[in-house]
Amino acid sequence: MSFLIDRTRLLTAAVLLLLSLSLTGCTRIQTSIEDLMSPPVLTEEQAQIRDALARVSGETELKYKYPQNGEYRSSFIFYDIDGDGIEEAAVFYQSASKGDATWINILDQVEGEWISVCEAPAPDSTANIDFVSFEHLTDPQTINIVIGWEDTRSSKTAIAYRYQNGRLTSIFERDYTEIAIADLDSNGTTDLCLLTPQAQSTLLFLACSTDSGFETVDSLTLPHGIVSFDSILAGRTANGQTALFLDSTVDLYDTSFQITDVVSARQREDGSPALVNLLDNENLSLSKLTLRPMQNLFCRDIDNDSIIEIPTASTLPGYEDMLDEDALYLTTYNILTPNVQLIPEHSGVINTQHRYMLAFPQNWLSGKVSAVIQPENGELTFFAYNGDIMDTSTPLLKLRVYSVKDYHDKFDNDYFQLIGQKGLFEYYAYVVPSQSELAITQQQLREEMFSFLD
Repeated sequence: MSFLIDRTRLLTAAVLLLLSLSLTGCTRIQTSIEDLMSPPVLTEEQAQIRDALARVSGETELKYKYPQNGEYRSSFIFYDIDGDGIEEAAVFYQSASKGDATWINILDQVEGEWISVCEAPAPDSTANIDFVSFEHLTDPQTINIVIGWEDTRSSKTAIAYRYQNGRLTSIFERDYTEIAIADLDSNGTTDLCLLTPQAQSTLLFLACSTDSGFETVDSLTLPHGIVSFDSILAGRTANGQTALFLDSTVDLYDTSFQITDVVSARQREDGSPALVNLLDNENLSLSKLTLRPMQNLFCRDIDNDSIIEIPTASTLPGYEDMLDEDALYLTTYNILTPNVQLIPEHSGVINTQHRYMLAFPQNWLSGKVSAVIQPENGELTFFAYNGDIMDTSTPLLKLRVYSVKDYHDKFDNDYFQLIGQKGLFEYYAYVVPSQSELAITQQQLREEMFSFLD
């Protein structure tokens, strides 16, 4: 990521930022603007770090780099890497005297003063930083630094480092497209799962701690080619097993769909870990059941029970063509049971634009209720389905979303009630009075059916 920033405007903005932060009592600034020639200095601590870097590099002006993804997005990252109770500083920068290479410099506090103790270059002379993470890879006591380096061709290399006795040593290195970090084998240390898509399949590599060190111990091939990884979530299945829930984009018949894979690790007879595909094997293929249109709906803990649910989709009654862009879908979140079944937990219609879900009560399922959208105002009407999508003569519920800046028809206020507000949007509902057995109440709508996704 790069920004073309006028330096005068940037320095002015930096001064204003420092003034505002000094009024709030902030004691540490973490630089996050790559093209800033020198970091804003608010405290003596920042000045010492700047001076220590100048001494080791021989330059007063450095170009600071920062991670583009992950939890840490700053050129300056403070963390107690060696576990001595005092934070070290990891700084990423480029120096004109060292060419185009990006360097990581570790600084420690010695008698209250910041001192540069070691540094290491990126594996490529023009490398950017994808992510930085601090993990227990080799044992529960030792903290390792995991850095994803990315070159100008967008090729990525993950390197795991050990910082010990003032030295930064690489203990693992492997290329990847996406990476997941989790304790898949539940042994108290963190594993790395590196994913690389190919033309017709996708490769996963598992790296973890062994008697020989931290190394790749197993690989697994997913049975379909992946265009992009959309969401990678570490969580638990219904039996408490730690797994990676992978939501990805695949192309079928020149059309993009989303699909879910679930991967975990098990122990071989010799005690070593092995990757296992929890949805697909020689006896079953459940991943194809998760194939769904591109709605950006991912695995999640939808009901906050610490179990990850997997989304599947089917058209609402009356919408038969899955490729129809105007079709409406019933989304179902399923749990993966110990006997490898997808059991429905929650079903409903999701408005992906406004990020809410209307959960269907049990008596709305089995093809009894469908919905239509009015293009002119986006109103979503749910009605008893009688075999014809055009027959909306038995309406049950109408939902509308307004911007707070939108005009509200006074006539609507006699029927629609505010049921939620998020950001600049207000969510209104009209529960249609009905003698139908499918009728719902305003209380049922608020307490059981309507919810925001995030």
